[in-house]
Amino acid sequence: MDKTLMSDLSRKVSSKQTEDRERIQAETQRELQQLVQSLRSTLKTELVTTQDAISDRLKTITALIEGLESSTKNSSNQVRQSLKTDFDQITIASNKNRVAAVRSLRWGWLKYSLPALLVLVTICGASWGLMQWQSSRLIAAQQQIQQAQQTLNQLPQGVRFAGDGQGKSYLIYAKKPTILEMQSGEWGIELNK
Repeated sequence: MDKTLMSDLSRKVSSKQTEDRERIQAETQRELQQLVQSLRSTLKTELVTTQDAISDRLKTITALIEGLESSTKNSSNQVRQSLKTDFDQITIASNKNRVAAVRSLRWGWLKYSLPALLVLVTICGASWGLMQWQSSRLIAAQQQIQQAQQTLNQLPQGVRFAGDGQGKSYLIYAKKPTILEMQSGEWGIELNK
């Protein structure tokens, strides 16, 4: 009966821990997916904004170059050369920004997912520790039950242990015991063999 109770308790604890672990893993996965989606949308928005700004600036510079070409030829060579240099620098910067944005999309998720992974590892470690603690408590309780059973089994023949269900316990003798006062002042019962 006691082994069945311990077995049921052990199964209940194990199933509760499994349910908790699955719930924690599902919640962590959901949070990670939300972080990834948020990061992607933020980076896409930034990339589109950067591309739009660069595109507008390039159109303005191109329009200025075309306008200057048609106005004056002599002074426009210097201005055109200056604008062409600016245009080349903007193109180079645009390419660098594009490369940086792609790199950010590739590895940017890592800085957001590391804290979530650390939380997951902490939760899993705490769950493992709790399971270890609970299993040690169950083993200790089982050992106490076994020791109590061994003690009951060591009672002499004709003596048994009983409880009234209200917290009181009794030793029941088959024959009336003889009660003796010991030299130390304590009381003892003579056991019939």
